Amino acid sequence: MDLAVYLETLPPVTLQRLYQSKWTCQAVLRALPPLAKHYVLRLLFVERPIPARLIDSWHAVKFRSTHELAVEKLARLQLLKPATSQGETMLFLDRTFQASLQEAVCGRGKLGMADVPQDVRQIQPQTEQLDKYARQQWETLLMYLVGSAPCPPSSAPLLGVPSLEFDPILDTAGLTAADARGSRSITEKGFRFLLMDTYNQLWTLLREYLVDADRRSGQVLAEAISFMVQLGFREASHPLPAPAHSSKPDGKASEGHLQERTVSGHLAQLGLLLPFKAGGQVWLCPTRLSMALTGGSSAKSQQDVTEGFCIVETNYRVYAHTDSKLQHAILRLFIRCECLLPNLFVGTLTRESVTSALTCGITADEILQYLRQHAHPQCATRSPVLPEVVADQVRLWQADTQRVKYHTATLYHDFPRPEVFTKAASKAKELGAWLWEDTGQRTFAAITAFHPQIRDYIREIQHQ
Repeated sequence: MDLAVYLETLPPVTLQRLYQSKWTCQAVLRALPPLAKHYVLRLLFVERPIPARLIDSWHAVKFRSTHELAVEKLARLQLLKPATSQGETMLFLDRTFQASLQEAVCGRGKLGMADVPQDVRQIQPQTEQLDKYARQQWETLLMYLVGSAPCPPSSAPLLGVPSLEFDPILDTAGLTAADARGSRSITEKGFRFLLMDTYNQLWTLLREYLVDADRRSGQVLAEAISFMVQLGFREASHPLPAPAHSSKPDGKASEGHLQERTVSGHLAQLGLLLPFKAGGQVWLCPTRLSMALTGGSSAKSQQDVTEGFCIVETNYRVYAHTDSKLQHAILRLFIRCECLLPNLFVGTLTRESVTSALTCGITADEILQYLRQHAHPQCATRSPVLPEVVADQVRLWQADTQRVKYHTATLYHDFPRPEVFTKAASKAKELGAWLWEDTGQRTFAAITAFHPQIRDYIREIQHQ
């Protein structure tokens, strides 16, 4: 799940309101596949519709499928629109999106510190404090997901907004499920969620959050998304004033400002913003985690948000230089822990530990992607980042688990005549239920789900 996938689910009217923001347009551009980005930039300053056959000529024959996926992606986002001229199909870039992105590309969309008073800069939180707060809030949420924390991250009292309810969001996203007694537990999708990069984790949760916001107040959904996206382009530790409670002369707050203030409080609860007070006013200081809102899932953007700590050796030994209990819990999902020091986790990738993770719904590629994403800075510069022997072996262990399929079966034997056995086995094959047979012993096995049909057929041919 990412920003582009979420926007595809929105109606065209909402997308048009979103595309009025240059910040949203830049975020969408970042989230597009490489070829789709190329097409957008080619069309950015083209004012007239161009023939569809011209766009079709922009790719080599062997990349036809990649071209079709890029064009389809742009169409689903309402970016590439059709028109007809003299019986020929024409295409053009959405005018609202085009104007907003032109404004951003031409350099009139920079956010900086010019609007922050000097006295605020002097008392704003330092980078170390911001990183600690973001890590604490986000890890508390993930620990709550796995059941290791008694409650979700706390809200920010300075903003005075209602606390975000996490249980409905986690349930709707399919990350947790409640049993008959009402207690929640993590699902297979939840395990896979833990191994996602921060960008996809954020947008998986924010999608459900925004869907709920849309149900409650659809008119300001576009404003809420634009506000969140703008935070992603603001440099970490560069504060902005919190949306005011009241913004009208009569003392009543506008709906948009209330929405932005509520969203600010909820983002602070997730660790993306740190509220602080200066000069009698509440300010919001973005953390490095907020960069994941628009950073995409590229390796560079993830390095800006998370610090690598994993070293993987060719003997399957893994050293993780971290004191995070959350990271220890995640590593234990697929690594056998052998030594745990205050700031070092030492373990080994074994067949048993990896197979255990696979049974939880985690795939080999997700394990390898997690290790690459959290690779130590000195390892991240290598190519490949992970030793090939380790990556190949993890995939082989997954392949071993897929070589055998298990079916609940019924064994049929003691047939009175050879022809009854032959016809019954043929019927099982016809139904797609046949698993095994021994002609000499007049015995065969079939999937139990088809037993009523096979049983009735045997009774029928026995009386013939």
